[in-house]
Amino acid sequence: MNGLNNEVMWNAVESCDENYDGVFIYAVKSTGICCKPSCKSRTPLKENVSYYPSFSLAINEGYRPCKRCRPDLLHTNEEDIILSAKHFIEKEYRNSLTLDRLAKEVGVSKFHLQRLFKKSTGLSPLEYATKLRMIEALGLLQDTEKTITEIAHKLGFKSSAHFSSMFRHHFHYTPTIFRKGLNK
Repeated sequence: MNGLNNEVMWNAVESCDENYDGVFIYAVKSTGICCKPSCKSRTPLKENVSYYPSFSLAINEGYRPCKRCRPDLLHTNEEDIILSAKHFIEKEYRNSLTLDRLAKEVGVSKFHLQRLFKKSTGLSPLEYATKLRMIEALGLLQDTEKTITEIAHKLGFKSSAHFSSMFRHHFHYTPTIFRKGLNK
């Protein structure tokens, strides 16, 4: 982790050094909680502490954020939050994507993420994911012979009916009508 060893990180935890916030997160095995190095909670036993380069890795290991220091709100640069969220959505939009999962991944609360993302893009994170699905749907309908059902499943929709409904909502015609229009 950025050339840090466990002793340097432990000293930062012991002294509640805020200079290390954003550099690493520490987690306490006995409580199941992860904190920023500057957390003013009682200092844990050294043998109960693990270190992580990011909040999301600690969460993936089963730790929950401290309610005192709020490591889940570590990001302060709004542009970085939006870019991280967009990158994750662009990678995962075909899969089951929830606001909770996205917020954990970028390290902010879901309410903060929703507000920032909408302010920046004009869309909610899930609307952005749906837009990406619809753009890919247009390409698949245009450039492949895949059935509507195959396209729906490839894009992560549970059924072709739901896919068709979303497609009609975005483009004001069904996937079938779109495809027929291309073949004229």
